[in-house]
Amino acid sequence: MITVGGYRLRILESGSGPAVLLLHGFAGSSEDWRGSVAWLAQAGYRAIAVDCLGFGRSEKPIQVRYSLELISDLYAELLIRLGIECATVAAHSMGGKYALATALRYPQQINRLVLVASDGFAPASPLSRVGGWPWIGTALMHLAAHPLLVRNMLSAAFYAPERHVTAALIEHAQAALSGENRQALLTLSKHYAATDLHESGWRARLSELAIPCLLIWGEEDRIFPMPYAEIAAAEIPNAHLVRIPHCGHFPHIEQPRSFRGILAGFLAAGV
Repeated sequence: MITVGGYRLRILESGSGPAVLLLHGFAGSSEDWRGSVAWLAQAGYRAIAVDCLGFGRSEKPIQVRYSLELISDLYAELLIRLGIECATVAAHSMGGKYALATALRYPQQINRLVLVASDGFAPASPLSRVGGWPWIGTALMHLAAHPLLVRNMLSAAFYAPERHVTAALIEHAQAALSGENRQALLTLSKHYAATDLHESGWRARLSELAIPCLLIWGEEDRIFPMPYAEIAAAEIPNAHLVRIPHCGHFPHIEQPRSFRGILAGFLAAGV
């Protein structure tokens, strides 16, 4: 654990060399990147995966206004606390919009972006705002943690769910939607507009990005289908889109060999 901006954040760290900061997606944690952290360390990089505020084992305040500004401030300060002058940020899903905000607000600290099935380009679901619906929101969050619904949500996220959606994964996802995690998610949802790339105004500023950006997308992603990858590639300057066949919303988990090969080439080009 490390204290950043007055909040306790959990990190996984390994290796030495050029820094790569890894950001997870919604209801995820740094554990989603554990295999990538070990691989990056062996490849000669300093890999740091962090549990976002409100997720995983990081602190889960409920009396705070979550926003792209708050989270990007924390990531920028985290790099300073770790003695890292500049880093590549690799971010999955929800983490993508936080990575973009950090790169826009702290361009001197971020030298490259890797966005994996990134949030920020698809229309937001009305359910993203359930925290603003008294009683109803709480009831819906309870319902979302039901094992059958969790299984269905996870199955939609993988091209081959029979290989990846295990009882252990379902149990882990249920825990991420229950207890203090549920309260943090409801608080986050109350302030959804402040964490939305479009509504916050940061999407309109993507043209200001002046660093290389790699987009990695599963061709069979049913969470953020390929048309949104193409929109992202059109809106982000210097963006290069790579599609991974036979892959859903989690390329780094479902197709790790392909994902790591693509990432290795991109990182090596910046050394």
